[in-house]
Amino acid sequence: MLKKVQSLPAKGKVVDFGSGEGKLATRLGFIPTIGEILAVEPSQSAQLKALARFEKAAAKPNFIQPRSVWGSLFYYDSQLQGADIIILCKVIEHINEERLPAIMKTIFALYQPKSLIVTTPNQEYNAFYQMNEAMRHADHRFEWSRQEFVSWCEAWTHDFPYSITIEGIGEESDEYGAPTQMCTFERKEGDN
Repeated sequence: MLKKVQSLPAKGKVVDFGSGEGKLATRLGFIPTIGEILAVEPSQSAQLKALARFEKAAAKPNFIQPRSVWGSLFYYDSQLQGADIIILCKVIEHINEERLPAIMKTIFALYQPKSLIVTTPNQEYNAFYQMNEAMRHADHRFEWSRQEFVSWCEAWTHDFPYSITIEGIGEESDEYGAPTQMCTFERKEGDN
């Protein structure tokens, strides 16, 4: 994930949606080309843990301290508009599938990030873990196969000016792919 963020051309303002206890946001704070990090999380207890993590990291040199923002994908927040990068890392599978279209429309139509990174488990890889029909976490509402994820990502490029890159995260299996799948949506130049 960090290599992907570093590879993107614009990364002045980064939004980590569903930032939880701040693990990813803290790691982003050590990327020198990032100017601002907004760690958006609806859980106050997770936010408190994130704040403690940010304070501890702030003692280290060259750390960009993330700003903790109470918020949710279900509510529009104007301060998140125009971000260079929005990240949904291990978030979408915790949301009922029928609610995803409204969230994605808000991101693409209103927030309009230059890049959006979405990661989610690869359901096919569960067989490698010998999980059969079970999902990886009790709170997961769904887990998609690689083809389902690709189809879902491609569908968003029909209505919004983004190109996509699909990649795997983790050790790949010839049969099952990688444990986690990632899509990077990049806004096409000249489209507002």
